[in-house]
Amino acid sequence: MRNFRRSMWFSWPYRRQFVASVMCALAVAVLWGMNLSALYPVLKLLGTRQNLHQWVDSEIAGHEKQRAESAERVKALNHALDQVEARPDSTEREKQKRNLSADLARATDSQDYHAAWASRFQLLRAKVIRHLPADLFETFLWLVAAGLVCIVLKGIFEFFQESLVGSVTSRSMFDIRNSFFRRVVRQDVRQLQAAGTVDLMSRFATDCDQVNSGLKVVYGRVIAEPLKAGACVAAACWISWQLTILFVVVVPVVLYMLTKVSRSMRKAARRVLERVSAMSKIIRESTDGARAVKAFAREPHERRRFRAANREFLNKALRLIRLDAFANPMIEVLVVLAVLAAVAAGMFLVLTQNTHIWGVRMCSQPMSHESLIQFYVFLGAIADPVRKLSSVYAKLQAAEAAAGRIFEAYDREPTIKGNPDGPRLDAVAARVEFRHVCYSYDPTAPDPTLDNVSFTANAGETVAVVGGNGSGKTTLLALLPRFFDPDSGAVLIDGVNLRTAHLRSLRKLVGLVTQDTQLFDASVFANIAYGKRRATRDEVIAAAKKARAHDFIMKKPGGYDALMGDAGASFSGGERQKIALARAILRDPKLLILDEFTSQIDAQSEADIHDAIKEFVKGRTTFLITHRLHTVPEIADRVVMMDAGRVLDVGTHADLLARCEPYRRLFESGQLRRAA
Repeated sequence: MRNFRRSMWFSWPYRRQFVASVMCALAVAVLWGMNLSALYPVLKLLGTRQNLHQWVDSEIAGHEKQRAESAERVKALNHALDQVEARPDSTEREKQKRNLSADLARATDSQDYHAAWASRFQLLRAKVIRHLPADLFETFLWLVAAGLVCIVLKGIFEFFQESLVGSVTSRSMFDIRNSFFRRVVRQDVRQLQAAGTVDLMSRFATDCDQVNSGLKVVYGRVIAEPLKAGACVAAACWISWQLTILFVVVVPVVLYMLTKVSRSMRKAARRVLERVSAMSKIIRESTDGARAVKAFAREPHERRRFRAANREFLNKALRLIRLDAFANPMIEVLVVLAVLAAVAAGMFLVLTQNTHIWGVRMCSQPMSHESLIQFYVFLGAIADPVRKLSSVYAKLQAAEAAAGRIFEAYDREPTIKGNPDGPRLDAVAARVEFRHVCYSYDPTAPDPTLDNVSFTANAGETVAVVGGNGSGKTTLLALLPRFFDPDSGAVLIDGVNLRTAHLRSLRKLVGLVTQDTQLFDASVFANIAYGKRRATRDEVIAAAKKARAHDFIMKKPGGYDALMGDAGASFSGGERQKIALARAILRDPKLLILDEFTSQIDAQSEADIHDAIKEFVKGRTTFLITHRLHTVPEIADRVVMMDAGRVLDVGTHADLLARCEPYRRLFESGQLRRAA
């Protein structure tokens, strides 16, 4: 339960509310016991037809008589002991002394017992009974009214206890989710891609809900039910602690059996959560790729894939259900056995009016049938909290499994460190250098993604990085904002190795526009302003105008306040690219990265964006990835030709056309496609 205990530490700031909930639970337990105790006077009323005044007087008289008899016996035993002491030493004398001493101890205990009870009944008569009516039915009504008051008070305390527990757990989960998200956001791009969106969403939703259920069980049921059972045990011990021990001796056996079952429950619960993540992934892929699914008529395949995952979930869930179902009857059988043992012992004591069973003292005085019935009521009341606690283990094991998945992702440390003491980068004053850079997504792969890449881009220069699919272009430029770090070699800005640079200052230096525009379900204004904290409306409009986006934004209902929908679904591809470019322009980066930013838009939008880019790149160090090489001569100062993770050549567009055959073929094929 190590991970679940970690989640409980998030409740520490709310310990005062938790303590208040425990006090309310304690009040509920006391009132629960008082309600059950009302049965005894009712039974006395029905059995003896005496009012409470007569009953208390008879109890006082009975205890006083027993005390007097015990006092006489103590006096007689002391006299006999003195006579034995006067005899000469002998074995028989010592034996008689031991027997008389034992009898004297029992008589003294009996005297003290009856004296104490006589005193208690006298106090009860003076403080309570004298205020009650003498009529039997009116007495019964008073008892009913007192029970009703106790029930109302118990309900009030239960309300506050559950409200406080709900407040503590909800606030704890608020902090857990915030802290978890903060840790996840800090992780590297590579770690987030490996984890997957669906898996993380499952951990934030399903797993956090399981932990929340576990916290509610611990702070609510695990606190309240044992207190209620404890109140009943204390009341039962008041009647006969020996019989009560006979009942509660089953508890260690129950705990041992639950411990054995809990290990299997934990593993089963974790597998269930993993299957939930797998199903969520299939649903996400099928809905996000709905066009491909329908275009290729693959609905039956997706149904079969989901059915298989759902079947695995069903099998794991049924195993967890069977384990949970086994725990409940197991506990119930053990509790019933304990109750039957206590019932049999109590019946023997009442019917025979004995105080011992097999030589073991079970009660100080012969037990009345009213006391026995009250005792059974308390034992029966213990069974209800125990029954409610029987399902706790399943929920706690599920919560432990969920907490394990949460903290597994929570504890991942990013490999890209922030370097708070590193040199800050405010501009690109001289150059950006890639020096013998090697990188591989899979260290075991025979061919690296980037293989000994070296070239330099001067400050204010626009460099186009071109090559076929899979040549490593996007991976290479992802090293600039340190989405990844090279396995070997270095990337330097003005001679500063990016590994040692202050990370936040580096990323403030960079503006990024990609093929995937990565817009949010918010207003146009919010999406553009995302590029700069505290951006004013005038600054946003100015950036939109530079990106050639202002005109179509104003035509939208709501203008800059129009919602863009999920991933900008309410806007066309060209419009989304212009808004993404406006966001980068607003940021005013010194280092601009453009990655296939016009690959999925129409010719007019492409022309508009290129006009905006030609103006915006002036005075900035820009890296450009594109398959549309006809734009390279207009924008790029130099071209880096890549193939299979290596740099084939670096030079101007004209130089590469003249001397680099792969570049010439790539350019000519692009021209043919454009002509077609």
